[in-house]
Amino acid sequence: MAHQSNSLSKLHRLRLNQFWTKQKGAALILIAFILGLGAAAYVLKTYNADTAKARQDEKTYKALNDAKTALIAWAVNYKNSPGQMPWPDRNGDGNYDGSSDCVATTFQYPYLLGQLPSQPTTSPCLDPNNGLNIYTGFSTYPGLNQVFTDAQGNRFWYAVSRNMVYDYEHSENPIINPGVADPPHAITPYMRQSGTQSYPWLTVLDRNGNLVSDRVAAVIIAPGSPLSNQDRSSPAPNASEFLDGFMIGAANKKNNDSSLVNEDFIMGEDSRNVPASDTTFVKPYYFNDKLVYITIDELMYALEKRVLEETKSTLNKYYVANGYYPFASGLGLTANQNQCVQGNLRGLLPVNTPAAPTCNCIASSRSCSCNFSISSSISFTRTTGTFVATGGGVNAPTGACTVNPLTTNTCTCNGLGGCLRASGAVQFSCNACGFCTATVAGTNKFITTGAFNSPLGSCSTSSSTQVSCSNSADGSFSLASCNINETIKSLPSTGGLLPLWFTANQWEKYIVYAVSNDCTSTGTCVSTTSPPKLTVGLNQKVNAVVAGSIVNPNSSCSITSYLSDVENTNVTVSNGSQDFIYQKTNLRTQANTDQVLVVTP
Repeated sequence: MAHQSNSLSKLHRLRLNQFWTKQKGAALILIAFILGLGAAAYVLKTYNADTAKARQDEKTYKALNDAKTALIAWAVNYKNSPGQMPWPDRNGDGNYDGSSDCVATTFQYPYLLGQLPSQPTTSPCLDPNNGLNIYTGFSTYPGLNQVFTDAQGNRFWYAVSRNMVYDYEHSENPIINPGVADPPHAITPYMRQSGTQSYPWLTVLDRNGNLVSDRVAAVIIAPGSPLSNQDRSSPAPNASEFLDGFMIGAANKKNNDSSLVNEDFIMGEDSRNVPASDTTFVKPYYFNDKLVYITIDELMYALEKRVLEETKSTLNKYYVANGYYPFASGLGLTANQNQCVQGNLRGLLPVNTPAAPTCNCIASSRSCSCNFSISSSISFTRTTGTFVATGGGVNAPTGACTVNPLTTNTCTCNGLGGCLRASGAVQFSCNACGFCTATVAGTNKFITTGAFNSPLGSCSTSSSTQVSCSNSADGSFSLASCNINETIKSLPSTGGLLPLWFTANQWEKYIVYAVSNDCTSTGTCVSTTSPPKLTVGLNQKVNAVVAGSIVNPNSSCSITSYLSDVENTNVTVSNGSQDFIYQKTNLRTQANTDQVLVVTP
């Protein structure tokens, strides 16, 4: 019995152990399930948080880019001074009311940082309708027409270059044209306070302090939610309660001040994305600003579109009043800047009253100066000796100069180039502006499609289109001026004018104008291709075109200083002659910034 009892006890214990083993296994499975569920919940929560943050960032950057587009559009369409940008909305008046806070007292750079204005301006800002402070309350001129905010509902902040805003201290508009982008300026487009240079541009840096751009006209910043070191509870908190900064080495880079002319702004990493193990940032690290910027190049490219349209409109008004288009001004003319040149088909815009351009020859230097916009060609015939003929190998004529194999004593140029003797010495040469020199005795001959007159000294005319000048004595002559009404600044019959801002900003020095030779005062402007019309892309019946490029001309006589596309610059142009083929506007690249606009048809 005892043995049987012991056997039952052992069996009971065995079954009991099996039961508890099963229970423990189930418990372990349950624990594992709970742990797995918790981990999944954590992962899901983290995923949802990351997704939500990504969506917020996406929303913020979309709003930033929308604000950038709106600000460029506002500046380009600014009625009184295109390209000008608004002053920021600061807390100097005790609030952020959405209107610019202009300052008429002594200028300080902190005035150029504030919130992005969205409302029409108020006094003392000038009314953009006419540039005069003639209203009380809100201006009737629209603001950006939208309050731009980040995903958390915070209004955007904004800093602007001093080059872009009205100078209330000195009552002067900024001078805004392509030349302002690249100092120093040979044309001195920037004349505020009688200066000739623009201010340095704002700069933008990356998270490591490396330069992203030093050509920044404006920055727009989304401040994000307040960080642990910020307090926005007051009615009009300072910029430091919205905008952030951090240390890069020993340098404190921050977006909440604007104390320098070339103030830098930082594109940092959101501190929510920076783990404690990241040693690339100096701790504590608090940063959640998001930033976009506008370069002067972006703004200028957009602004050129308006300028070209304004030019087109004015030229067509001129045509309606006169039945033809004016001749162009010459490239690189110093004494006759932006004056119509008779017979000239491509150059700058004629906005000044025409006068007779003068050419001079100086015996002591055996030189003559007669711009190729005035003269179609300049030839030099030696008294003795010959030049190497065209096609004559290494000592053949260079550039835009030629020597007829049948008359090797004459070198003819219609642009930059020269002619050589057999030894390789250059004995006659011209620069792109038509300043030509010889090292031997001889006679210069000038040909034009206009009419030469008033020869003096060694110069004489064989016909109205030809003048000859010996280089053994001084001489001079002139090209008959265009008709008095061949200027688009004051339109005859209509009394219309180019807008004052156009010439105030000297845009006439940056816009290239070309006209078909049958659409000038000497033609009938018929819709044929003979004589050749201009060709733009596939359009072969163009009467006139205007083109602009972000190139600083530096008073140059070379078309390559004004335009960049090969098709627009590949033929030397002189009086009565031009390359009739132009490239339509292509996508902008570093190598091609041209914009071509057909005036008519």
